[in-house]
Amino acid sequence: MGDVLTEKQELVLKIIRNWYLENGEAPSLSELQESLSISTKRGVVNHLIALEKKGYIFRTSKPRGIHMVDSDDEVVYDYLVGIPVLGYANAGTPLVSAEEENIGVLKIDRSLVGKKKNLFSLIVKGDSMNLASIEDKCIEEGNYVIVQKDSEINDGDIVVAIIENSATVKRIKKAKDMIVLYPQSSNPENQPIFLDKDTESIINGKVIKVLENPSI
Repeated sequence: MGDVLTEKQELVLKIIRNWYLENGEAPSLSELQESLSISTKRGVVNHLIALEKKGYIFRTSKPRGIHMVDSDDEVVYDYLVGIPVLGYANAGTPLVSAEEENIGVLKIDRSLVGKKKNLFSLIVKGDSMNLASIEDKCIEEGNYVIVQKDSEINDGDIVVAIIENSATVKRIKKAKDMIVLYPQSSNPENQPIFLDKDTESIINGKVIKVLENPSI
């Protein structure tokens, strides 16, 4: 992590963390200004610039474009990790766009994912994996799958693949001359997808956990 923070900078960082945990997104400049009782937005921006230079956040030009930098040195809320929800993955025919939508952040106890890095989440659409489970949690429509990018992929793993710019969840089998993405479904209409062995780069990550969605 970067240089030591001033008392005011620690307060700004704590407010940003709290906002993420309570709302699943970063505060706006106006919301930060109000929380900090600062008279101008420029004063807020100066604090953000300092935090960015010290390596605690990075910023984009988008609204609410403040992003926390994950660190093993994090003290506040070190029991929670924020995992971005990047959109939807079809557990069926890959029809849902794989474009990253950043539709929220899951707040998960760090013990549930251990020290795994490069994690993101998708919301399942479809029923082609409704007989598959990870740790006794079925991959049913509406549930979240937690995906680890750059993970070693072995035969039988459940993966997220990007096919024609659409994400799909399937179990993988590596044959001599092809890759097979096959369903585990109660619906007989779901069929395997057969790919050339040289298309392994389409595998976007390995599903490591399934979380129930209480809103469905």
